[in-house]
Amino acid sequence: MAVSSFHPTYTPRRRSDWMLCEDAYRGESEIKWRGETYLPKPSGYSTAGGHADDGKAAYAAYKERAQFPELLSVTVGAMVALVHERGIAIEVPSGLEYLFEDANGEGLTLDEFHRRITRNLLVSGRYGVLADAPQGEGMPYLEGYKAATIINWEDDGTFYVLDETEMVRDGFAWTEVEKYRVLRMEEGRYVQEMHQAGVEDITPTALGGGSLDRIPFVVASARDLGPAIETPPLIGVARSAKAIYQLSADYRLQLYQSGQETLVALNGDAPQAVGAGVVHTMHGTSDAPADLKYVSPSCSGIDAHLEAMRDARQAAVHAGARMFEQSEGQESGKARGLRYRSETANLLSVAQVSCSLLERSLRNVAFLMGQNEDEVSVTPPHDLMDAAMTSQDASALWQLVVDGGMSWQTFYERMQKGGIMSPDRDHEEEYELIQSRDLEGDAL
Repeated sequence: MAVSSFHPTYTPRRRSDWMLCEDAYRGESEIKWRGETYLPKPSGYSTAGGHADDGKAAYAAYKERAQFPELLSVTVGAMVALVHERGIAIEVPSGLEYLFEDANGEGLTLDEFHRRITRNLLVSGRYGVLADAPQGEGMPYLEGYKAATIINWEDDGTFYVLDETEMVRDGFAWTEVEKYRVLRMEEGRYVQEMHQAGVEDITPTALGGGSLDRIPFVVASARDLGPAIETPPLIGVARSAKAIYQLSADYRLQLYQSGQETLVALNGDAPQAVGAGVVHTMHGTSDAPADLKYVSPSCSGIDAHLEAMRDARQAAVHAGARMFEQSEGQESGKARGLRYRSETANLLSVAQVSCSLLERSLRNVAFLMGQNEDEVSVTPPHDLMDAAMTSQDASALWQLVVDGGMSWQTFYERMQKGGIMSPDRDHEEEYELIQSRDLEGDAL
């Protein structure tokens, strides 16, 4: 079997899900570039008379009028911000502090690299990180791998195949070069193979030249660490967006057709022009008088399409986007709290897996450098519910402080988690700022 062989669970259905989610995240231009993958051509465009180009022009206009809703990119962007504004604590030995400024060897900060992990877990539900070092001299770095590039593996972590196919420039031309990296254990030591028009053996070593007894590669799904493929957590949003896109094409086609009435001449010659200033005389017979009529399609299904688009958008709401949309009706505080809790539960698990993946990856760098792995820690947020805190919530908590039911320190920490108080000051610094104000009497 070739090095490009897939794991049994790496199926066309899985690749299709990843492609849909990634294309939906990139937006309308990417979706439309895929053509009939997401918007099938109506059969009448190819079979009806007069389509000398097999309906290509008609389909191009049909596709151009359609609108793809940017639901997934907005949802993912808000979720990533929600996770990473919670103050994730990252601790590493002094020898690894350079990673904060350059995590991947190309100038990407560790915070930006971590956001990339979270973003990919939300979009495709899978991401891998390899701790590697340049051949010869150079500091270890982290290299990320998207879902579709991890094509083969052993569940015990002793074997991985990574697809590194890329575009390579030769002069002024670019060509695609097929390349695969194999990570495996051989007689208790970690080795690499690069497959690119041949096979190149590489034996990674730790600082000082010692062999490595494990593969410094970690892969995770949106649920936990491990190579098992899981359904992307926001696939429902992507599918609903695709459904809205397809309905939009038909809906806007009907709008277009309803505004393009056709002039029909009965028992007479059609005019050479239509519009202001045109005078046309029609002659008919006593049995069949001449007449001019405008005819347009009834578009009887236009309202049904509009309703179906609303239903599809509501499906996207239930699939994960609802916390970022305005509620159409009145909603009690208890109902809103339950809704937020149910929808942040999965987001919280993604945040925890993202932090675990980064922690394991940083420990792998420490492993390569002979540093103490136990000094590496990435502390995930404990509760994303705090992000829903409003000024009314803050006022209610402050009343507890006034009534003696909560300390100032606890209040300030809750306000920090809720995104109201500054994360750069502690409760004592904030209290000093309050005391420094020129207040007297009742105001004080």
